[in-house]
Amino acid sequence: MDFHSNEGKNNPSLRQSNWYNNMKPEVQEWLHQAEYDYEDAEYLIPGERYPKAVFCCHLAVEKGLKALYLHHFNNQPPRTHNLDFLIQAIPGGIPERFEDLMDLLEDISVKVRYPPVLDLLLHEITADVAKKIFEDTGEFLTWIRESNL
Repeated sequence: MDFHSNEGKNNPSLRQSNWYNNMKPEVQEWLHQAEYDYEDAEYLIPGERYPKAVFCCHLAVEKGLKALYLHHFNNQPPRTHNLDFLIQAIPGGIPERFEDLMDLLEDISVKVRYPPVLDLLLHEITADVAKKIFEDTGEFLTWIRESNL
């Protein structure tokens, strides 16, 4: 996959749909930021900045979850990076197929944020791992889009 081309993107722009334009502006903003972080991950992968790309995937998922939270509770989401906390707060949670992705992102994002494990991450997060997480993140954002907020 050519990560810099618009062809075959896993997550076509959320902003291109009528559904997006009909939602609350605050929810739109969270989804817009989620999409932006997802696109950042896409651009980091060819530069072999795999830990940072995965971190951007975490940000995208986190902001997607916060959009769901805001949609359901009509209230700003809590200031947390804990995906599990956000998932548990959302009525119905998320599909089981995304549980492994959430566990991976929770583990890696803490390691990326705080030293001294960067050198370990550079060996742990290979191109294949980063691309898989990127693809799964795209599927997760697509699931949010298909949730018809």
